[in-house]
Amino acid sequence: MGGIGKRAFGRSNMQVKAVIFDWAGTLVDFGSLAPVLSLQKVFEQAGVTVAAEDVRAYMGLGKLDHIRNLGMREKVARAWADAHGGAGFEDADAVALFEAYRSVNRRVASERGKLIGGALKTSGALRERGILIGTTTGYSRDIMEHVTAVARAQGFEADTVVCADDVPESRPSPLAVYQVLVTLGVYPASSVVKVDDTVPGLMEGKAAGCWTVGIGETGNALGLDEEAFAALPARERLDLANMAAKRLTDAGADYVVGSGADIPAIIDDINERLADGERPELTEYEPAAA
Repeated sequence: MGGIGKRAFGRSNMQVKAVIFDWAGTLVDFGSLAPVLSLQKVFEQAGVTVAAEDVRAYMGLGKLDHIRNLGMREKVARAWADAHGGAGFEDADAVALFEAYRSVNRRVASERGKLIGGALKTSGALRERGILIGTTTGYSRDIMEHVTAVARAQGFEADTVVCADDVPESRPSPLAVYQVLVTLGVYPASSVVKVDDTVPGLMEGKAAGCWTVGIGETGNALGLDEEAFAALPARERLDLANMAAKRLTDAGADYVVGSGADIPAIIDDINERLADGERPELTEYEPAAA
């Protein structure tokens, strides 16, 4: 047999039909700080100090799952027990923190809703080529209503937004991507590109059979706001960007770029690969136990 994904005869006429973006760290909120600041705040209100690096370890998950995982992280769980008379972190605690988080994050995510440089230009370039724009997010619908309103005021609007609570199972499950494809009427998944700054977000795309592009500089993988990133010495900035890119590459991203501004050039390359009969690798996803 021939190479994996190659056609036996001629060239395919398949082209990229849609791009599915993440939000925080990819389209808005350079550095993906809103989720970090909000989660630190609600844990602090519960008497527990949580480091940003611990919060970022689970970034990209739906926020209830994010809180569950964070609360069970060894040093966080230990701090929780110390602050609560030895009581362990329970699912009821995660649910209560999630409700508090939603209130805090609605405000913080709106405040951090500035579009990342290049987002408008990229969306315009995709529109000119007839490529649809979908989005998925680890945020719940009530939070995203505020974020999308802020983005719309700056000139950006997606064709569809699928939130963590719109599907039975959030990232790294492919269900949100599937819902985007159905809403947009786009198939096969190999004609779609998933763009994300987190590992669960990339896994979401790979499990659906999409091409995946990791965002290295503007999101969670690097984790600095725009001013802090720009203020770094050039060598340090390059080293950090390279480390962020490696994490995303190791997670299986087909491409890694600095920001969403680089997406149009990636589309050109993917179209060439599609024309040659190449298809993205599908990563099997095992659903969570019932």
